[in-house]
Parts: sequence; structure tokens; C-alpha cells
Amino acid sequence: MKLEIQLKKGIGELLFGSTIENVMKQIGSADEVEDIGEDIEYPTTILHYHNLGFSLFFDNNDHSLLTCIDIDSDGVEIFGKKLIGSSPREVEELMIENKIYNETKEAEDWGEMRISFEEYSIDFYFIDEKLVSITFGK
Repeated sequence: MKLEIQLKKGIGELLFGSTIENVMKQIGSADEVEDIGEDIEYPTTILHYHNLGFSLFFDNNDHSLLTCIDIDSDGVEIFGKKLIGSSPREVEELMIENKIYNETKEAEDWGEMRISFEEYSIDFYFIDEKLVSITFGK
């Protein structure tokens, strides 16, 4: 499966709005299934595919549809470029080249630095100035 991020659409052939059942038909059973937030406003089922390097988040309030993806695979691409291991500057330059602006930066409590582009629902997480994961949604 090609791991090309399509902003606000999905990754490869996995599209936001897909059901858990459809995703499992496409890529098989998850290595781990986690249910979180049953007692809060946004109960979520997470399918972890460790061998593929990503986790898929399904909003249980929205008929268990795919709403978010977190990926740390070395093979992930956006705009045709592999990014894991890139510097914050390289990520910012790529986004600007593709006319995506208005990022926000924040140091997370757990030590990562995050660059977000809210209009496109994408967050880039860095440790020691190297991109380690990308989280994006619809």
C-alpha cells in the first residue's frame, strides 16, 4: 500500500469516512484494537497497525467512521516527498511550496514539538529537531 497523505481525504486508498469493516477488508485485521473515551464526549476505537506504521481512529459517535490517522512509517509521503526524519524547516518549506500557510508551533508537555496547520487538520511531531510522526484528519 502506498502511504501518500491526501490532505483531508486519507492516505493511499484509505479514505476518511470509511467504516472499520471496510478498512479491515482493505488492509486486514489490526495488530491491536483499543477503545478509549467511553465515558467522555468522543468515544473512539483505534486500530493499531504496527507493521504498517500507523494507527487509525474511528469516531464512535459518528457510526465508527475513520476520522484521523497517526503515522510514523518511514515510507509516508506528502506532496511526493518522504518526510519522517526531516527538520521543522524542511516541513515548513514543503508546506509553503504547496501553498499551505498559517502554521502554529507548540512544545508539548511530553517533550515533542508540534507544528500544526489547522485549516488542513494536520500536525507534525518532532523530537530533537527530527520529524517522528504525523497526525491528520478530515
